[in-house]
Amino acid sequence: MIKPRAVRQLPECPSCRFYCDNPFLSCEVLPDGPEQNICIYYAPEIGAIYNGKVIKQPLQNRTIEEKLALLDSHPLFTGACPNCNYKFSSQELLVEDFLCPACGWSDE
Repeated sequence: MIKPRAVRQLPECPSCRFYCDNPFLSCEVLPDGPEQNICIYYAPEIGAIYNGKVIKQPLQNRTIEEKLALLDSHPLFTGACPNCNYKFSSQELLVEDFLCPACGWSDE
């Protein structure tokens, strides 16, 4: 009889996107489990943890073309306003909602 391998699990493992629910493999990313009492790869179904806060995943209601257009034009990826080409400073790029001080463009 094959016995499941002893795997180190955390209480949050079953709510992680990478949890396999497999007695022989607990996690797709860390098959033997995390080495410490935290897992830097923990990704709950509701979002991800960043600096101790849960960041909820946005609804995926955009097409592939719309997503690619965002990568090509959004200030988070380009550093510039898509409307007037205003160059955001590195501090301005840390905000959640973008508002261009030059032309008033907003990503809301």
